[in-house]
Amino acid sequence: MQKTWIFVLLISCLPVALSAQSVQLQYVFQQGNVFELRVQDRSETYLTIQDEHQRTSTQGHYTLKLKVVNTMPATSSALIEARYEKIFLTASSQDVTNTINTEGSEQDALNLVFRRITERPFYFTIQSNGTIQDMEGIDSLIHYAVGAIPAKTSKSDRQAIINFVREQFDADAFRNQFISLFPRYADHAVQVGDGWTDIVQLAGRLGGSLTTAWKLDYGDKFGLKVSAQGNMISNQFAVIDLGGGIMGNVDVRGNTQSSYLISAENGWPTRSVQHTEISGEYIYRAAYNKKIKQDIHVPIRYVHDLQYELIH
Repeated sequence: MQKTWIFVLLISCLPVALSAQSVQLQYVFQQGNVFELRVQDRSETYLTIQDEHQRTSTQGHYTLKLKVVNTMPATSSALIEARYEKIFLTASSQDVTNTINTEGSEQDALNLVFRRITERPFYFTIQSNGTIQDMEGIDSLIHYAVGAIPAKTSKSDRQAIINFVREQFDADAFRNQFISLFPRYADHAVQVGDGWTDIVQLAGRLGGSLTTAWKLDYGDKFGLKVSAQGNMISNQFAVIDLGGGIMGNVDVRGNTQSSYLISAENGWPTRSVQHTEISGEYIYRAAYNKKIKQDIHVPIRYVHDLQYELIH
């Protein structure tokens, strides 16, 4: 009889799934809370120019410190301070490899610029349902970072570094990146097995939109699991600079698959695994470029794998 009671007590201590219980998923903001975001990602970009295939590969590890500096109950949102603590990035293309390590001792222009990025914070606003809003402090951060470029750097190299930093770290790029990092929750209570959908307008060069179908896969008093499948489409009618002042359009489509482990205590994700594939073409338009006699179509394919953990 004693062994039976012990067995019953052990069973009663196991997590109980929320299969028949509704839960309101939302981020809980408490001023002063600090999180450490540890990200690992890898991407491959394939271009075909005049029947020649070009491949660019990047692999990165970086850590950000996030701090809730202000809560705004009236709008169910919070202002988050973000600061890179370390960045390690390798990029290779056409037999050329560049390495960035903010904890290393290299004194080349790229490493000097990226070290400065770790010295100052930027800010973003997030709603309790996970919607990313305003990005602040990015322009001043970029201006401060590119100020580290040595005076002896050639004009062309200087401009190339500035363009690279702006493309990677402008406010639109950050917003699009953070959209994938933080899951967006339904505005109503859900049960295990329930799904919901949202549409987010993307900013920056690609424009377009991301439509995501979410699903609550599992939940108990300790944690929850949310999965997502997204479909992205660019704004193919927007005329943008495709590089070097050459104007044209981007016509790409893609899909993402993501899974998130969620803290039942505060609604923040603790771990995530994501896979993204995008394909289409860059269209260099003759109508906007005097040196191009006819439109040039450049096929492109992009594959990105990312995983992270968020430590409270």
